[in-house]
Amino acid sequence: MKKTLEAINAVALLFMLLIVMLSVVFRVVVEVSASWTEELAQYTLIFLAFIGAAAVMRDEGHITITVFVARLGKEPRRVLNVIGRLLMLPFFIIFTLGAFENMQMNWEVELPTVAWMKIGYMYLVVFLSGLIMTFYQVMNLYSDIIRRNATLSERRGAH
Repeated sequence: MKKTLEAINAVALLFMLLIVMLSVVFRVVVEVSASWTEELAQYTLIFLAFIGAAAVMRDEGHITITVFVARLGKEPRRVLNVIGRLLMLPFFIIFTLGAFENMQMNWEVELPTVAWMKIGYMYLVVFLSGLIMTFYQVMNLYSDIIRRNATLSERRGAH
């Protein structure tokens, strides 16, 4: 799934590059302001951010500050990971449900300058990325708990 998300992000980035280049051509060469290019570029940036956030969630590639955690041993670090994941899960669930509600409310609402682009499409991307991030969060939590239990079993077996 991560490779698919990265491929979608690459296409979205290329699309945004083309939109911005088109905007420059309209402004400089044709000397006409094309406001629709700016709106599409903004929405594409939103797509990039949320799809990218979902893609890096699996490998925990988000920026973190580890000054305190890096000084802890393996077991306390694992406990903090589990606690952190449990605290983040309600946020992901509320975020995803909110995106779903906004998607439904805005499904038919058009952008002022781009009639074929609906605001609901943006919320669809946010909703899907929320689902993916929640899924990865649960899988990482499961992995932390399983590794913890495996480590405890290995320690008990060694005695």
